[in-house]
Amino acid sequence: MIVLLETVHADALAVLSAVDEVLLVDEPPVLDAGLAGPGVRALVTRGLGRITAETFSQLPDLAVVGRCGAGLDNIDTTAAESAGVAVVHAPGVTSGAVAEHALMLMLALARRLGELDRAVKEGNWAIRGGYEGVEMRGKRLGVVGLGAIGTRVAELGAALGMDVVATSRRATTGEIATVSLDELLATSDVVQLCVPLSDDTTRLLDGERLALLKPGAMIVNTARGPIVDHGALAAAFADGTLGGYASDVWDPEPPEVGDDVLQDPRTLVTPHVAALTDVTYREICVRTADAVAAVLTGRDPDPRTVFLTQPRS
Repeated sequence: MIVLLETVHADALAVLSAVDEVLLVDEPPVLDAGLAGPGVRALVTRGLGRITAETFSQLPDLAVVGRCGAGLDNIDTTAAESAGVAVVHAPGVTSGAVAEHALMLMLALARRLGELDRAVKEGNWAIRGGYEGVEMRGKRLGVVGLGAIGTRVAELGAALGMDVVATSRRATTGEIATVSLDELLATSDVVQLCVPLSDDTTRLLDGERLALLKPGAMIVNTARGPIVDHGALAAAFADGTLGGYASDVWDPEPPEVGDDVLQDPRTLVTPHVAALTDVTYREICVRTADAVAAVLTGRDPDPRTVFLTQPRS
């Protein structure tokens, strides 16, 4: 049996169904106690559900975990390796879509798109009388992380005429100026977060770092919610340091009812959909499904998809 922790593209579902019975678990995405034991050969997630050491201990026939996407922060990969379970995913596929979404969030926040849309729909065309948006041309864009997504965000920012700087743990070509994180925060008009979630990046932007921001600076987060300390965000809004926060991710997901930061009019939020475009959604699902099917049928999956291989018997 192949267990889906959430839905996948129909073409990916067809790939999986050709290999074994497929079961979609009910919301919330947790394994029903009745699934524990033999029979479950694969788990597939788009990012929801925690796949832990306990999960592996409960599923003795589990051969592979598939993540339809790039990040693996909801999977205990160390436990997977210890259990001899393969882990496959779709790194790099989402880069273009997520970068476009990041650009959209930046522009929508800068031009107060949500506020304008609501006003006009409520009959308040006169809002234009006191309106002033923020133009990106000539502003400094600080990109935190120069992986595939961060690099594309930097390119898009440069195309708008922005002064682009970045922080990066990897060697760069020199086309994008790199600075320290503290300098980036202190000098950027817009900070774009493009780093994976890890022990080093959890609460990367805490109260101390948010205090470094230029007054009125904006933050865009298409990475992971826990990279930003949400309590510190509320404080940064309260003291006027933070001009706006646009995010496709949250901590936790979904947000808690009554979250002060979520309700702030300077916040713009989308529900973790940056990669869900007509092109990318299909590709991340099908590429992962192909890899899962390969493992289950004893074939070698596309090496681009392999994070952990299953030991040969």
